[in-house]
Amino acid sequence: MNAAPPVTRQPAVPLPWKRHGSTTLLDTGSYLIHRDSVSLPDGTAGYFEFHQARVDAALTVAMDEQGRIAMVRYRSYVHGEVITPPGGKLDVGEDPLEGARRELKEESGITAEEWSPLGRIALMTKSTAHLYMYLARDLRVGEQELTATETGMTVEWWPLQESVAAAMDGRLLLSGAVVSVLMAAQAVGAAGRV
Repeated sequence: MNAAPPVTRQPAVPLPWKRHGSTTLLDTGSYLIHRDSVSLPDGTAGYFEFHQARVDAALTVAMDEQGRIAMVRYRSYVHGEVITPPGGKLDVGEDPLEGARRELKEESGITAEEWSPLGRIALMTKSTAHLYMYLARDLRVGEQELTATETGMTVEWWPLQESVAAAMDGRLLLSGAVVSVLMAAQAVGAAGRV
């Protein structure tokens, strides 16, 4: 039996969103919540609420010579225990790569000589925040430099394939952790190098 040909569809071309006004509902200093009065893509009037981040974030998949990646485990205020590659918020005006280097050293004690960008993603539909992801190699392991919110954070070394399995089966809860692990696995596989 022959497989059915793939269905091709012409992409929808919605009318552009039109903003008519904006109200800031909340300003915490770190982020703002806005409610914009808009014309929706179908032309009807409505509102769109979104989170405006004042800074973005960076995350690093640090891989050792054995193909293991550094993962940090900690207790999140919102989600409980989480496991993720090291990362965090950028400082205001900080270059994403420099922020990734800083967060990697603070959370795991690791520094790296070789850095490759994995990409940038938007964290949520209704947020302006972006996450910059990197693959780091040629590692040196030192002491963590944890902040008050990171107290108790531990470093674990996971085989890359176990990290991919965890991304696929839900053990990695944070979206940035899932995407960065899968992107790193793709980059390593494409390069033919573990």
